[in-house]
Amino acid sequence: MSYKNLLLKPNKAAIERTLLGQPVYIRRLTAQEMLDYNACIDAERSGGNDSTKLANMGIELVLSVLMNPDGSRPEKDELPTPAEILHVHSQADILDALTTVQRHSYGTLEDAEKN
Repeated sequence: MSYKNLLLKPNKAAIERTLLGQPVYIRRLTAQEMLDYNACIDAERSGGNDSTKLANMGIELVLSVLMNPDGSRPEKDELPTPAEILHVHSQADILDALTTVQRHSYGTLEDAEKN
C-alpha cells in the first residue's frame, strides 16, 4: 500500500451551509490555504492596512471554498466577484460567512455552530 498516494488525496467533502443568506456547499480549507491567508492578512495589516483589500481577501477566501454538491468546484464565471459581494451584503454578513468558513476549516461545523 502506498501511504503517499492515500494520504495526499484531497478531501472533497461538500457540506451544505447557509452563507450570506443562501444555501451553499462548502469544503474545508487546506492547512496551506489557511497559512497563506493569515500571512496575507498579517502583511496587509503591517503595511497599509487597506480595509478594502482586507475585505476582498476575506471574500475571496469564502468564494474559494464554495463547491457543487458533487464535490466539484464551480466555474469562475459562476461566482460573483468580491466587489459585487461588497455592494450587496453587510459587513456583519460577510464577517459571519468568513468566520463560518474558518471555523469549519479549523474544526467541525458542529463546533462552529456552537460558538
